[in-house]
Amino acid sequence: MGEATETYHQAIDPADAENPAVAYLKSRALRWASVQFFRLGYVGNPLPGHEVYAGKLCIPYITRSGVVSLRFRTLPDPNPDYNPDDPGSPEWLPVDGPKYLSVAGDLPRLFNTCDLDRREPFVCIAEGEFDAMTAHQAGFPAVAVPGVNGWSAWWARCFRGYETVYILCDNDDKGQGAAFGEKIAAQIGNSRIVMMPEGHDVNSYVVAEGFAALIEKIGVEL
Repeated sequence: MGEATETYHQAIDPADAENPAVAYLKSRALRWASVQFFRLGYVGNPLPGHEVYAGKLCIPYITRSGVVSLRFRTLPDPNPDYNPDDPGSPEWLPVDGPKYLSVAGDLPRLFNTCDLDRREPFVCIAEGEFDAMTAHQAGFPAVAVPGVNGWSAWWARCFRGYETVYILCDNDDKGQGAAFGEKIAAQIGNSRIVMMPEGHDVNSYVVAEGFAALIEKIGVEL
């Protein structure tokens, strides 16, 4: 998995406008430094056994022990009718089929657990890798649960000792984000639910309003 991570990461060149991953990552407000930090990659030439992931974004799960898992995100096609001056005009077309694929047989894991080593008095838990990457880029230590139903109860032990655990909840999924936050908060006594504004998750809120808005929303002085 370490070899695959580096192979696919080297396939992303920020100067390559023809690479579909480059435009997509820019649209998600991820700076090149973040792409490097998280070793995000593009499966342009899949390694043996990875043919099913061709054309997808590679998101490695990196720990102090190295890469322990890989997730692959389907890249959407750009909307030919996109109008940046129209808030209701989507930049990307809906994905046909599952957005994410995991390595066969893999179990759900927390993403970006290296941020737990920062030993700050607070930490954020987000729903999904892009939300955690966005919060991290804003300056927060942040981990992600891989999907609204991906939380495992024993993970609560990872958050003992923090003064505050901010649970960053989506508000664009008909109440699933609120249920996600309430489920985790019931198991972590020092937690606070932070709902994103209606129609947004962490990443889309930053794309629309900027990083300062997210910092103000969470309410922590960095």
